[in-house]
Amino acid sequence: MTNNRKATIKRLNSDYIDEQSTLYEHKLKRKRGVIRRLSFYGIAMVIFLVFIGMTLHNQQQTIQEQAEKKQMLEEELYVMIDKELELKDEIELLHDPEYIAEIARRDFFLTMPGETLFQLPRSSNSTD
Repeated sequence: MTNNRKATIKRLNSDYIDEQSTLYEHKLKRKRGVIRRLSFYGIAMVIFLVFIGMTLHNQQQTIQEQAEKKQMLEEELYVMIDKELELKDEIELLHDPEYIAEIARRDFFLTMPGETLFQLPRSSNSTD
């Protein structure tokens, strides 16, 4: 019975329906605009955060390299300070005539008048 009848749907045209459809289309456009803006701002935020992250990473690397360089230079400074102290001690000893005479005897084989120089072979197992 119902198959014989042709279903016809008739659209009512009224000002209210036109107004509602216009409002619905306007809401869809606004919704699409909001989605586009949020997508754009989201992508911009992600790019900004990646840029900040890369910058912080590079700065952290630079700081670490500078800290290592500073540590190395401080160690070098301590070595130079020790060497400076040794050289100052050596300078003070060089003002002592007995020390100068000892160096002259040891390194240049000089003798005082009346002394005899005996040179002993150096052995590898003797301790000085």
